Amino acid sequence: MRTVRKLFVCAAVAFLPALFGQRLEWRQTVVEKIRESAADLADGDVLARTLYSSLRPDELGLEQCEQMVEAARRRAARVEEKLEELRPLVEEGVFARNELKLLEEELAERRRTLELARSRAEFIRLLAEMAQLEAALSPGQEDTEPRPLQERFDGRGYFSLAQFRRIAEDFEQQFGRPLPVSAQGETQFHRRLGLDHRGRVDVALLPDSAEGQWLRQYLEREQIPYYAFRSAVRGRASAAHIHIGPPSPRLRMAD
Repeated sequence: MRTVRKLFVCAAVAFLPALFGQRLEWRQTVVEKIRESAADLADGDVLARTLYSSLRPDELGLEQCEQMVEAARRRAARVEEKLEELRPLVEEGVFARNELKLLEEELAERRRTLELARSRAEFIRLLAEMAQLEAALSPGQEDTEPRPLQERFDGRGYFSLAQFRRIAEDFEQQFGRPLPVSAQGETQFHRRLGLDHRGRVDVALLPDSAEGQWLRQYLEREQIPYYAFRSAVRGRASAAHIHIGPPSPRLRMAD
């Protein structure tokens, strides 16, 4: 009996390191395996050529926008499916609950990318509609008075998350759709520009559209600082939009 018990203990001791090693390997590689899959790399390439490219919005077609959104949606779906696959193993005690943290963080990031892609696609659609309207104007109806590429309103120089929530709620109540946020807080794009975008929000609205004018009037009434960009401005903006919050300071680069 003692011999059998001893063999059992030895087998358990030999098995546990292997199981621990498998868990450790899974935690280190599950996200990487998704990222390195051929399908995920292909979708990442689509986003690099559309969402994260240096192309101006008027250089992206509606078909490319659709491809951009679909690529972002598929990338989020892959992580969602992997989470659903592994959650039963957590419930069974095969894996600890915190071992899903890396996947959950990856999913949150991919969902943010999807929302950014949708906002950019919506903005480009609005640009296309505005171009059609401008083309339909007769020469006598055209606005010949030049307008600056950007306008700045300093307000009280302060912008908070609570203010942003009220803005988003009031906009949706006014227009029946969510505020088209194209960037909230720090993003890869702003880091590439060398700008600290924390505590700031970019909204994909043309400053002179009905929605853009409503937002600007709202911000001025509440004394909330903003920039209104009517076009791309080198080193500041890649397209027309409304930047809510104080100016983004330059990032301090490490030596």
